[in-house]
Amino acid sequence: MSLTDNDHTDIGTLVAWAIRPAQRPGRNPEYQRVLSRYRTELNFKTATIAVLHGLGAQVLSDGDFGLIIGVAPESPLAFRLSDLPNVTKQEHKILVGLILTGLVAFAFPSADELEDDRVRRVPARDVEAWLRDLCERLRAQDAAGEVIPEEGLDAAWRIYLAMPAVLIGEHGRGTGRFSAKCTRYWISSVLTWLTTQGMARADSSEDDTWTLTERFRVHARELALERAYSYIADLGRQTDDPSGEAQ
Repeated sequence: MSLTDNDHTDIGTLVAWAIRPAQRPGRNPEYQRVLSRYRTELNFKTATIAVLHGLGAQVLSDGDFGLIIGVAPESPLAFRLSDLPNVTKQEHKILVGLILTGLVAFAFPSADELEDDRVRRVPARDVEAWLRDLCERLRAQDAAGEVIPEEGLDAAWRIYLAMPAVLIGEHGRGTGRFSAKCTRYWISSVLTWLTTQGMARADSSEDDTWTLTERFRVHARELALERAYSYIADLGRQTDDPSGEAQ
């Protein structure tokens, strides 16, 4: 059965909702309608997948959070680290990349945990301390002459440790706030951005704490395929274990 013009319009509507990550089908009947078509009509689903493939994207999940898509780096839908606020220098991109990968390893210390859908709360203070311990371990490995297999991590730990955990601004609009010259600023910035992407929400019960959403977990499963995650997660488990041995 061939698709009609109305069917193609609905495919476009579904893709449009999918690339607006803060939207949820439970809050929008139109989104729910086209998502239901994707779930129940094979021709509609096949055509939607083909359209996304042409955009360099693929469906990761079609659950309660809506149509969650992953995109290839060359896709016009791809997110760039420079899209984050104040990420203007190469060192900022490296730092943000470390924080994003570190957040996944902090919340999901092993690939098995990525299959567990329990709620993950991430206090920025705890994430900062965990990342700092991780970077100290990387520094120790470097000092011992051990090769860090991921080139980006070798630069990242140096940038991270060159910053203090906390530095409060004393001038202008930044007075009383975290300065961009400290790591807590960047961790909070990344978590705030994840909130705009529907992957986290601020925890009203505790300052500077976020809850990671199912959308984050779905995307984290894709990141877990990358070597940097595996390396950081393994090193993080060693850091968490007093014996220094991976779990």
